[in-house]
Amino acid sequence: MSKRASRRLWELQRKLPRGLRAPLKSLGLRTPVGRRLLWRGKGVEHEVDFWTRWFGTKGLHWPDDYTRRLDPSSQLEEPLVVDRLGDLGDEVDILDVGAGPLTVLGKTYPGKTLRITPVDALAREYDRLLETFDVEPPVRTRYCPGERLLDEFRPGEFDLAYARNSVDHSYDPGAIVHNMVRLVRPGGYVLLRHVRREGEHMNYSGFHQWNFDIEDGHLVLWNRVIKRDLTAELEPEASVDAFADDAEGEDWVVAVIRRRD
Repeated sequence: MSKRASRRLWELQRKLPRGLRAPLKSLGLRTPVGRRLLWRGKGVEHEVDFWTRWFGTKGLHWPDDYTRRLDPSSQLEEPLVVDRLGDLGDEVDILDVGAGPLTVLGKTYPGKTLRITPVDALAREYDRLLETFDVEPPVRTRYCPGERLLDEFRPGEFDLAYARNSVDHSYDPGAIVHNMVRLVRPGGYVLLRHVRREGEHMNYSGFHQWNFDIEDGHLVLWNRVIKRDLTAELEPEASVDAFADDAEGEDWVVAVIRRRD
C-alpha cells in the first residue's frame, strides 16, 4: 500500500462516527495491512516533527546527546553491547535497527574496529532533515524498514544487531526481531532495549501500537488484540534472556538474544 493510499484510508477512518473507530482499529491491528495503516497515520508526521525540533535546537533537552551522535570518535558506551564485545572478534559488524537520523551508538572502542550499519524506515525523511540543517552524519542511516531487512542483507552478515526504543514503533515488530536473529552469525547477539509497555502509556497513538514486556521471565510482545511470546517463538533458533532495567531513569525491557551455533 502506498503512502498516499495509507494516508487517505487513515483520513477516512477519522471521519467515521466515534462509535465505529475503536472496532475498526481493533480489526486493523489483527492484519499486517491494517497495522501498517495505523502505523502510517500521523506517526510519520509526529516523528519528523520531533527530529526537526531536535536538530533545530541541537538536541532539545539533550545537547550532550546531539554532540555525541555527531562525534566520529565517540566511544561506545551502551553496556548491552560493550559487555559482549569480548565474545566477538577484533572487527565487529553491528546493525542498528530503527537508528533514526543519527545512530546513538558510539563509533569507537579500545581494541576493536566497529563497523556500524544504521537502518530506518524513515531514512529518506531524515536525509531531507540533514540537508535542511546542513548536518553531515558520521555514519549515514540507510533506508530499510525492519520488516524488510532480509531483502537488504544476507543471513549471518552481522556479529550483533541492536535496537533501542524502535522495534515496538513498527507495524510488525515480531517479524523484525526474527529478521534480526537471522542476520547475526551463529553465536552472535540481538540486543533490544525498549521502554516497557510504551503502547499502553501512549494510548496507542502514532507509532505506539505495541508493548514489550516480561512475563514469567519471557519476552512478550502485545497490544490490545494480540500477544506473542517471543522467547518461545525463538527457542529453536536462539536463547533469550529478558529482564527489567532502570538505566537513565527509564523503565526498560531489555533482551539479550543469542543465536544458537
